[in-house]
Amino acid sequence: MLRKHDKSSAERLDERAFNILKEAIFKATGLNCEYYRDSYLRRRINYRMRLLGIDSYWKYLQYLISHDDEYRFLLRGLTVNYSKFFRDYDVFMFFKDKILPSILSKKRFIRILSAGCASGEEPYTISIIINEALGPKISNFSISIYGVDIDERCLKKAIIGEYDAKELCGVPQNLIERYFLKTNGKLKVKGIIRRLVHFKNADLTQPLGYRNLDIIFCRNVLIYFDREGQIKLFNSFYNSLLEGGYLIIGKTEVLPEGIQGMFKCVSPEARVYQRV
Repeated sequence: MLRKHDKSSAERLDERAFNILKEAIFKATGLNCEYYRDSYLRRRINYRMRLLGIDSYWKYLQYLISHDDEYRFLLRGLTVNYSKFFRDYDVFMFFKDKILPSILSKKRFIRILSAGCASGEEPYTISIIINEALGPKISNFSISIYGVDIDERCLKKAIIGEYDAKELCGVPQNLIERYFLKTNGKLKVKGIIRRLVHFKNADLTQPLGYRNLDIIFCRNVLIYFDREGQIKLFNSFYNSLLEGGYLIIGKTEVLPEGIQGMFKCVSPEARVYQRV
């Protein structure tokens, strides 16, 4: 009985330390951990602790107090920023062949959000496709592509717009030649592509301030949020989109229960939905 009591006390202590740690992360980095899956947070935090040889959340909290730079490394671990140009090629072809012509035929002012844009690959891909579709006629349109991510390090790379050749492995060679410049051993996105894209450092769980959006790309992000966080996110997207605006999620992701009535499915294969 004593051992059972001790174990229960230890578990409660661990839970308290974990909750305090989440609050500390929010205060130091702006990342609101309340909407992320606890299992995901624990896995990522535990990885940092193992690297440092720390065996409890309390000790890790003490370490953070005396090592402010650790928050930077922890944030990188919590915000997984894998992305690539033309990731899921068929999704971008659906965007090019179906969504884009529908919007361009009706209006001249177009606003697109790339939520969780990492190092800029997705918003730059969108810009390339739009430039390809419109050509010289692009001057007749006002197009804004917003890339949002909480990782400042990734955003710095996105703003610079320089990539190693291997990072463009999914880009057709003719597009590389047309829209990238070779500089310092890297490939830099040309100004014609960059000028459409605007980057912002922000947490997706907080109000982003965008309204009247035509399209939101939010792909491969939902797995990090619990159900409450997902519903909060989609409510925000619903309020940010124009009626009839498009929402594109990851190919392995599904809309959480409770918000399906806000969106109708346009393409099950490409995971494209439309605001009703």
